[in-house]
Amino acid sequence: MRSLALVVSYVLHPLWVPLFLFLLLWSVDPWLRLQPAMMLYVTAILVINAVAPAISIYALHRRGALSDLEASQRSERTIPFIVVMFYQMLGYYALTRPGVFLPSEVLALVLAMIGSLAIAMVLTRWIKVSMHLLAQGGALGALWSFNMLHDLGLGGSLPIGFAVAGLVGWSRMRLGVHTPRELALGFLLGFAVVRSLIERGGGL
Repeated sequence: MRSLALVVSYVLHPLWVPLFLFLLLWSVDPWLRLQPAMMLYVTAILVINAVAPAISIYALHRRGALSDLEASQRSERTIPFIVVMFYQMLGYYALTRPGVFLPSEVLALVLAMIGSLAIAMVLTRWIKVSMHLLAQGGALGALWSFNMLHDLGLGGSLPIGFAVAGLVGWSRMRLGVHTPRELALGFLLGFAVVRSLIERGGGL
């Protein structure tokens, strides 16, 4: 069962979830399909935002700055947070440069990812917030909001998102890296921040 937990944790790693989420939204949302070239541009940025932090975190581990690739020690988590946020902010800059025109909901999604990560980084001073469940909660919050705003008819499929989040939560507990409280906090934080900002259009 531990091997299954490892597979779930790596396949649904928080660095990959935003990319998977966006590809899913692109496939089901006719509003996004109206701009295929721009959506490819966003996809490329999300790929970079997944691969570049992964390489950076691996380099930090090789240099001894992190005891493991999961940054399972709470005292070591600030640097990975900053690394991921740095690439996300670069991505947000690339999406807001002159000549790039995206739906406000898409920009709000990227901004919400940065915001939820920043809040989690602050909370890490007191509790080890689960990044896996932060990503799962954010993804479900995004699906919920896009479904409501664009009338996608996904209401019957949303419970699947909760089931996937539960599977990821089980994998993190099975690996012994998080408690139920840390998992719940991550999920609720991601869901609340992402849903709130998307439904407000991120103020954009």
